[in-house]
Amino acid sequence: MQLPPALTQGIDELTRGIARAELVRASAELTSKYRGERTGRPKLDRIHQAAYLISRLPATYAVISRVFMELKKRIPALRVESMLDLGSGPGTAMFVVAEHFPELNKVVLVEDVPEWIAIGKQLAEHLLRNAVRSAEWRQGSVTQQLSSSLFDVVTISYLLNELCSEDVIALAVAAWKRANKLLLIIEPGTPAGFERIRQVRQKLIAEGGHIIAPCPHEGDCPMTAGDWCHISERLERSSVHRKAKSAVLGFEDEKYSYVAVAREPVSLPAARVLRQPRQHSGHIQLELCTPEGLKRETISKKQGTRYKEARRAGWGDTI
Repeated sequence: MQLPPALTQGIDELTRGIARAELVRASAELTSKYRGERTGRPKLDRIHQAAYLISRLPATYAVISRVFMELKKRIPALRVESMLDLGSGPGTAMFVVAEHFPELNKVVLVEDVPEWIAIGKQLAEHLLRNAVRSAEWRQGSVTQQLSSSLFDVVTISYLLNELCSEDVIALAVAAWKRANKLLLIIEPGTPAGFERIRQVRQKLIAEGGHIIAPCPHEGDCPMTAGDWCHISERLERSSVHRKAKSAVLGFEDEKYSYVAVAREPVSLPAARVLRQPRQHSGHIQLELCTPEGLKRETISKKQGTRYKEARRAGWGDTI
């Protein structure tokens, strides 16, 4: 997964001239914050903003893009003409949706940090899409600046862990009321991030939402104590990204948890792969979430088509 060239160009211009040592330090601090628990939205100076654009924005973009690819599989006729993004940062979700849905013509973003709004507008100037360039940015709290309008899609990514616990469910419900077609919520793939996703999933189903992904059912989450449902998305690191993280590998794996709900029910898969499949001589072991609960399935070569499907399946895929 790579960023669009125009977005990469915008990031390069905004981060030019910052010393590598400062980027390495700031990137490490950001990684620690995103893996841990936060009690509020971190205030970032110019160096940390640059480190975010180089090391965090590509990961967030890759995750959101992967999820929308999944949603389009579940709803092949999905059209997105309008979107509301809450806790937008520099507008990452908007850039993804604009890439996947050329019919997008209305965007409203809510962000409480004015510097991120300024950066988002600067990045938007590098893209040719009118919907991106003319997007409406609203500065303020997501709990106070919600539009009264309806939007085809409402997105909330990497935000719930910045809210106090009593605001998490309230925001999810309020966002759902503004979603004309679907609501997508993404959190870090940590035990705490998954627990927030599990809570809002249960509430949104109770509010009449229908699961699109990742769950293959709308029953109670079968995940047992001490375990959590998360997926890993591999993204390619640019040379600048590698330097900012003092990394050797040309890729990194971003772990995340998410839930997507729609107004109308969709056809759900039979199962979702919860872990990287274990391939052995003559058989494959899969850890699955199914409508009947968690299941470990061993598929042998003798099962023909089923075995071929299992060989192609990866962590997070359906089967």
